[in-house]
Amino acid sequence: MSLTGINFSGLQTGIDSDSIIKQLISLQQRPILALQRRQQQIQQQQGAINQVSGLVTGLMAAAAALDRTTSFSLVKGASSDATLASISAESGASAGAHTLEIIQRAQAHRLGSAARSSQTDPLGVSGQIVVNGKAVNVAATDSLQTLAANINAARVGVTASVVATSSDSYTLVLAASRTGTASAISLSDTGGGTILQSTLGILGASTGIRSPIANGAASSLFADSSSSVGTLIGLTSPPSGTIQINGTGVALDLASDSLSAIAGKINAAGIAGVTASVATVKDAEGVARQQLRVTGTTTPTFVDSNGILTNLGILQNTPTSQLSEARDAKFKLDGLDLTRSSNTVTDALAGVTINLLKDSGTADLSNSSDTETIRKNIETFVNAYNQLVRTVGNLAAFDPQTLVSGPLFGDVTIQNVVNTATQLLTDQVEGLGGIATLAQIGITLDQSNLLNINATDLDAALNGKLDEVARLFRASGIATNTAVTFISSTEKTKPSPSAGYAINITQLATQAKTVAGTAHTADDNPSVEVLTFTGGQFGTSGVSVLLDANSTLDDIVAKINADEKIGGYLTASNEGGRLALTAKQYGSQYGFTVASSQEAAANNSGIGSAPITSTALDVAGTINGEAATGKGQFLTGDDSSPNVAGLQVRITAAAAGDLGTLSFTKGIANAVTAFARGVTDSLEGTLTVYSSSMDGLVKDIGDQITALQERLKAEELRLRRQFQAMEDAVSKLRAAGNGLAALAAPTTTSGR
Repeated sequence: MSLTGINFSGLQTGIDSDSIIKQLISLQQRPILALQRRQQQIQQQQGAINQVSGLVTGLMAAAAALDRTTSFSLVKGASSDATLASISAESGASAGAHTLEIIQRAQAHRLGSAARSSQTDPLGVSGQIVVNGKAVNVAATDSLQTLAANINAARVGVTASVVATSSDSYTLVLAASRTGTASAISLSDTGGGTILQSTLGILGASTGIRSPIANGAASSLFADSSSSVGTLIGLTSPPSGTIQINGTGVALDLASDSLSAIAGKINAAGIAGVTASVATVKDAEGVARQQLRVTGTTTPTFVDSNGILTNLGILQNTPTSQLSEARDAKFKLDGLDLTRSSNTVTDALAGVTINLLKDSGTADLSNSSDTETIRKNIETFVNAYNQLVRTVGNLAAFDPQTLVSGPLFGDVTIQNVVNTATQLLTDQVEGLGGIATLAQIGITLDQSNLLNINATDLDAALNGKLDEVARLFRASGIATNTAVTFISSTEKTKPSPSAGYAINITQLATQAKTVAGTAHTADDNPSVEVLTFTGGQFGTSGVSVLLDANSTLDDIVAKINADEKIGGYLTASNEGGRLALTAKQYGSQYGFTVASSQEAAANNSGIGSAPITSTALDVAGTINGEAATGKGQFLTGDDSSPNVAGLQVRITAAAAGDLGTLSFTKGIANAVTAFARGVTDSLEGTLTVYSSSMDGLVKDIGDQITALQERLKAEELRLRRQFQAMEDAVSKLRAAGNGLAALAAPTTTSGR
């Protein structure tokens, strides 16, 4: 035996013991080799199963693309002049033809300063300027570059840059970040400062109304109407003074006056025919902001004092160099005059986006069913199925010449998966009349179990019977009563019999509603009123809205509806001179509570300080006589319902009772999606469990191999010890024999 791992065999006996041991061990390794081959086969089989699982997942994705609500309502837009205007449509947009005439495109406001000889030399002036209602500090050491950076850092919807018009001439350029007149740049010096006028030369001395409205002027947009304007702008020394409106003086102090206070002071001045109010307006990003508005029987005249009106944005010093005016897009659509702040128009036609690309011209626009994309989705579905069949065929093949078989040869589980998929694709859809099989739209099964598409027949079906094709693929429900609308289903929902599922409603959904107990008959409330909403969508902390002093009922309604948070859930209205608040959605989860900071009075909201809670009901009833749960207007079959589990319908009826029937069918894509999901589910899917079970087999065989290898190591060690013992014994025998031979040999002597 060797301790070094090097063996010299047969030194004493002449027997090649190392070779004998290797042969003996080799014979005993045959079970290990057989186990390793079996382990490799199982691993190949597992890999093949996982490959099939991936293809089934791909088939599921292709099927799901045909089972969406919008899968067969795809719409594509076309323009007769793609250089003038482009059009795109979302799923479900109405098909139709339209005529577009562009009068002018929207344009962003751009202003330029007077030229300066350096962009890095100090400007030599200090103070503040106001850009779009926010103060920007200017230090004496600031250069054009520094000022541009400070304006950009203020993030007020204006981009500042320095343009070199020549080697020694530099201009500060201010550009509005958005197009349209609503995004026109508002600029003013603070107090008696003249940074924008004398130093930079961006503004001149004359002033005019910055944002004209009907018979009046509007201010810049501010975050709220209760904080002082100086605080909202960020002024270090807010100006004060007496402005004039139609020749009447109004003393204002931006250090303390809010927008509401300014409106109150203007109204209290008793200027004939002039009214000031604070309106809630959404800015270009859709955020609710506050705006002071001063209107009259005709547009009032304004005289500023110490930059108060320019800081408010009511007035604007005339720009000395307007590089491009703020301009809205103007166009005609089907002969109707439209104006938008952007050249991307998303709200003229529902679900349609129109891009205005040239300043003028006419084009014909159209929306039509996008059968090309629908056909491609069907082709993708067919190809996913064919790929599954081909791959399984290759993995389960047997070559009679070589007797070599694929890893899935004879695999019943895999074959059942393919057979089920084939059956789902070729069977008639239960409950459908008209088109009820793929063969009827030109998709047939050949002798190789593959689907073939007849393009002519498929296109004819898509162009002539699209609704029937949609029902062939999608889960769908058709109600006999227009007040019942099919919404969705689940894998548990079963197709209805030919008579359909009966819909019986015992309770209709309602909207939470509150009407003020006191009518609004006067507009002289001297204080700001706060309405606080809690419960439902507003949570326990609540959401508040500030109602300006001297608000009319219409002002109150507009303020609530324009609030970004409250207006999303409630609709305020004037109901016979009383404030009415109605939840936009139906159902119990949209109940709410409202309370005012003031006691109910004829000159405020009339809500009062005692909280008023409004509740609502969810729809209730049965589907097919089986249990269903209502949430708002939506009624859904309970999971325990044997036939209608997961079936959801919307009820918009005027009265409860028997609402007819709903015929529900499961289309091919819907059935395949459910089947594929069940087969590939990460926990309980047939293929997932099948593949996971092989992990145990591979491990068990690995354990057996390890045990046998350990036994062979021990056996080899035992054999080497035995052969070494034999060598040692032979060596000792030889040594003893040599000794005996030496004793027996005759002794010889020499001499006389």
